Amino acid sequence: MDMVILVQDKTQRKEFSDGLKCPFSQSYWNLLNLQIALQAPTLQSLDLLKFELHSPLFKSIFILLCWAIWTSRNGFIFEGIQPTVDGCCRTLKKELDLLQHRVKIKHKQHLEEWLNRFP
Repeated sequence: MDMVILVQDKTQRKEFSDGLKCPFSQSYWNLLNLQIALQAPTLQSLDLLKFELHSPLFKSIFILLCWAIWTSRNGFIFEGIQPTVDGCCRTLKKELDLLQHRVKIKHKQHLEEWLNRFP
């Protein structure tokens, strides 16, 4: 399975950027119309993503994007649940919904725009 790049044996370490650039993650980013610079160093990739998101909530959104991938990975490892991009998107939408209750009023409209990306 493509996502298993995030699953490693005990003798092998993966860079954080491998998780950003694995085929499963790429499908997820593409569905959200986000592009990760595959050849760029990790910090440069994050800077480009920050520019692309152009969001005052960049850190929160990015953390929730990664969280959705991570929970899919854990579901696969610990529960045998086959990860899907749709499942990641459902997790992200649920988490963004929860973020609505904590976000500053001046950022609510931006967060609502993100929530409107999902059916």
